[in-house]
Amino acid sequence: MTAARARRERRQTVLDRAAARLCTVVPDLDPTAAARFVERATVAHTLRRLETHLAEHPDALISGSSDAPVAVQRLAGLLADAGHTTVVVPGCLRCGRLVLLPHIVDGGRVCDNCRRFYHRAPCGRCGHDRPIATHTDRGDPLCRSCIPCRREPCGTCGRVLRVQTRRADGAAVCPNCYRAPQRRCCRCEHTASTYAHTADGPICKSCYRRPLRRCGACGEQRRIDRRATATSPDICIRCRTRRLRSCTVCGTAYPAHPRAQHPVCLPCRDAGHILEPELTESPGRVRRRRDETGHDALITTLHAVIADPQRGIAAPLTVLDEVFRTVPNPEITRYWLRRRRGGAALLHQIALRAHDEPITHQLLDSVPHSAALPRLRDLFVHAGILPDRTDLIERIGPWLDEILKSHPAHHGELVRPFAHWHVLRRARRRARNRPVTDSAAAYARSQISLALDFLSWLDEHDTTLTTATQADLDRWLDGGSRYRYFLANFITWATTHHRCTDLAVPNPHSGEPSHILTDDDRWAMLARCLHDKTLPLHVRASGALVLLYGRTITSIADLTTSDIIDTDTDAYLRIGNGTVPLPPALATLVHSLADDADGRAPFPRPDDTTRFLFQGRRIGKPTTPKVLARNLRTCGIDPRPARHAARAAWAREIPAPIAADVLGIHITTATRWAGRTRRDWTHYLAIRTDTAGHSHDNPGKT
Repeated sequence: MTAARARRERRQTVLDRAAARLCTVVPDLDPTAAARFVERATVAHTLRRLETHLAEHPDALISGSSDAPVAVQRLAGLLADAGHTTVVVPGCLRCGRLVLLPHIVDGGRVCDNCRRFYHRAPCGRCGHDRPIATHTDRGDPLCRSCIPCRREPCGTCGRVLRVQTRRADGAAVCPNCYRAPQRRCCRCEHTASTYAHTADGPICKSCYRRPLRRCGACGEQRRIDRRATATSPDICIRCRTRRLRSCTVCGTAYPAHPRAQHPVCLPCRDAGHILEPELTESPGRVRRRRDETGHDALITTLHAVIADPQRGIAAPLTVLDEVFRTVPNPEITRYWLRRRRGGAALLHQIALRAHDEPITHQLLDSVPHSAALPRLRDLFVHAGILPDRTDLIERIGPWLDEILKSHPAHHGELVRPFAHWHVLRRARRRARNRPVTDSAAAYARSQISLALDFLSWLDEHDTTLTTATQADLDRWLDGGSRYRYFLANFITWATTHHRCTDLAVPNPHSGEPSHILTDDDRWAMLARCLHDKTLPLHVRASGALVLLYGRTITSIADLTTSDIIDTDTDAYLRIGNGTVPLPPALATLVHSLADDADGRAPFPRPDDTTRFLFQGRRIGKPTTPKVLARNLRTCGIDPRPARHAARAAWAREIPAPIAADVLGIHITTATRWAGRTRRDWTHYLAIRTDTAGHSHDNPGKT
């Protein structure tokens, strides 16, 4: 007998024993079918391990224990798929998913995703206890955040930046040039970047919905906002914002319900320790009268916040009663006042000081800056307590004083006059003719930040602005992104005031648009914005305006209800200095957004008929372009490629002068887009010359 035949006979013997053990666990299986299942679940070196585990653990296929080897897991999955209900497929020890569990941890096995939660150690660089991604040459563990990034010349743009990925030829690709692979979404069937892989296939970001899981604080099936770690469970978005309180039974801190008098954590509740069947109210809580409305209860709570116990309510704040009676949802505003945190606490502080000093902008400037301060200022301006001012510009001064505290004194001697006499002066002059936007304020701050960054870089290289050469400036510009070329204003100012010599920032090369949507993708996205009712209304309207007319997010964010022009037959929208016609489907969207504007305003004016179409969280302010663009990207619509595709389509269809009027862009920009599309309009211009005497009576067209 040859050695190979002996091995085959020994393998057949082990296979028969494993099949016999399987038949004892699953009685409705015959030995032949059991042998086929074992052969499909094993390979040569795992068959004996499977038979040994079944001999030592006869209940391995019905207990669902995650300690089983991978071959046993495969066998259980095959049997369960075949309809044998007595077989229990092992689940991950942490997440419970029914997948292969190749990693052994204390207490069982886990899947690939959960492995990192059990292989944790203090990082050798940052010292935080995190999942370890790799080790240094000396063996020190490193978390993913501390892995040194590889910097190589990009094979596309040539700049030395972090390597995001590599092409097929091995060339590096930087994050700016990287484009995520495009796949067809299994739900919307559009070709887009894959955001996640599900059991049905790849899914895009706009179609992805976080799975429902049991929250580790409230115990309800909700969408999880914070995933579980080795020391904390899954937390939903509602429990994430709750205050940590100690469990009455075990003392563990957990996000408890704010009205729970005897909080009990979820593990203790699962164990049967229920000290309060229902949430109890505080004994000192004042109940609302039967005939009291929600606005009446809100005014009572407001008076408790702004009234001094001895002196009552200051005279300037009495107008707040009329303002708070117009809020669309008084219960939410009342809850905000009762918490006495953030803006409500600041309102209480200012109300007490209002008895001794007048409420002015200087009074609010003396308060430490926080996220609640601009909103309280907007409330006072809305109520008429304070006059309106360009707050976005005036806040740059205190911000500059705060940021200069961490810089040397000679930096302040250069940057402070540049900020006050150049940046802020130009910003205030611009504010006389047009409203100040967040983008304008961010641009002003960027001028100051770039100047400080350049001066800090000069200090690190043992030179100053006076002794710096053009080679030093070019080296600094080449070491970062195109954002650094905005330093030109500071260099020009410094040269004019004799703070430096022979320095100049070259104009950056203006390249062609790197990413433009195809016509099919553009029309598919436009149809989705017009007809997909699962998308938010403001996302549908803003996305349709970008995809159809190529408008910028900044021009769309400032639209009001008065910009909608209705005639007997058509509807038009005034954007900037031009007016564009609205197709019927888009007109319905815009009118629905206008009808919903009153309900979205936090403090609407009863006598004001104009509302922002895209109302922001701040009082009397629209949604910022940054937030509007982020909402579009969340739903799978990238504004810049969408805008480029729309402008390219318009440039192919109409001449550049008309495209400039319709799209609200400069004639030079429209000419460039016409040049990219390569269409000759000489024949159209000749016909236009012949019909120059005709006029159109439609007032809505440009």
